[in-house]
Amino acid sequence: MTIRSQKLSVEAVRQAATMLKCIGHPIRLQIIELLDRTGEQNVTAIYEELEIEQAVASQHLNLMRDKGILASRREGVNVYYSIDDPRVTQVIDCIHDHCDV
Repeated sequence: MTIRSQKLSVEAVRQAATMLKCIGHPIRLQIIELLDRTGEQNVTAIYEELEIEQAVASQHLNLMRDKGILASRREGVNVYYSIDDPRVTQVIDCIHDHCDV
């Protein structure tokens, strides 16, 4: 256990809580972990890899894009997603380091 000498600011705690609330769903964590491992993916690749419905994937992807966690770009009829906020990869690293995975 690390003892920290500095107290987190109220703003830092608020920002962390907002981000954790946004990614704190099993499907969203799976999406982030997938994008962290593979890089940019289109919606089809994401919902097929996670074995979820397209509408479910789109709902979670749109929410995370709107909150600045993910970035998206359109190429023809495909929408590609990637991680826009690198702090979320630290959460995935923490899960790998501290959870039974």
